[in-house]
Amino acid sequence: MRYVNKKKKTKYIILFFLIIIMLGIVFVSWVIRPENFREVKKQINKLFSLSLTEDSYNAKSLVLVDLSNDENFISKRENEQQVPASLAKLFVIDYATTLTNLDDIVYANNEAIALTKQGSSVANIKEKKYYINNLFAAMLVPSGNDAAYVLADYCGSILDPEPKTCKENVKIFMENLNKYLKEQGYEDTILYDPSGFDTEARTTVLDIKKVVKKLLEHQWFRNIISQNLYTATLPDGSRQTWKNTNIFLDPKSEYYNKNVIGIKTGSLSDDYNLVVLYEMHGKEFLICSLGSESDSSRYDDVSYILKTIDESDYLKK
Repeated sequence: MRYVNKKKKTKYIILFFLIIIMLGIVFVSWVIRPENFREVKKQINKLFSLSLTEDSYNAKSLVLVDLSNDENFISKRENEQQVPASLAKLFVIDYATTLTNLDDIVYANNEAIALTKQGSSVANIKEKKYYINNLFAAMLVPSGNDAAYVLADYCGSILDPEPKTCKENVKIFMENLNKYLKEQGYEDTILYDPSGFDTEARTTVLDIKKVVKKLLEHQWFRNIISQNLYTATLPDGSRQTWKNTNIFLDPKSEYYNKNVIGIKTGSLSDDYNLVVLYEMHGKEFLICSLGSESDSSRYDDVSYILKTIDESDYLKK
């Protein structure tokens, strides 16, 4: 009789442990989902995986995202508005894709080019025909403000076909762009100039993250942002070559990193911005940095993060 009771007791113990194991598997699978315990996991990652604090960075706002699961692993004042500078062009291009096709032909006239402000970065756009894709590249690679005005002028004329000056076309484009931004959920972004040459404009690293993720769905965008030197073929068969402002892509730069595959720089007044797409551990990571105090400090900040990604056992998973 004792033997039978002992046998039953053993069965109950085994059954108990099996239930515990099954519940543990269910719990773990629930916990690892990105939407669950997000804030707790952020703190754990900070303390044990990345071991970095806000004071580690010069940038005013910053975020590191694992694009494989949309998890933010580093963040510094991610909801604080900053000056986008030339990163405004990312929103301009996003909106322009809803109005145009890549092979549309645009005539760049001098009136639109002349809107470019003194001290701007330019792509040396000439009074001739360009494909929309050419203008996108001219805005992304050398960060050409002249290309941004030509694109805004063209899109403004689509939005309102009545004959107008280029300045009026640009105004119409910007008004509709800001409406589009609100509709798309870019609640903390407002722009006044298609080139980003405006200190009153505002955005956040989270809005930058959102627009970049959207643009990365386009292969043409990936092709453009990944090149140190980009050669565009224009409608008349001529070519124009631009050098990328992102020196992570320049083999001659001390900051060169073969695993960086874009994306863009932006600077205005005392604010230096940088967005970087990085390949490591078989995944893509996005770093958005706004408001560094110098050109070198923005690259130092991001270099520090890239090194952290390389060495993090947690991010290898």
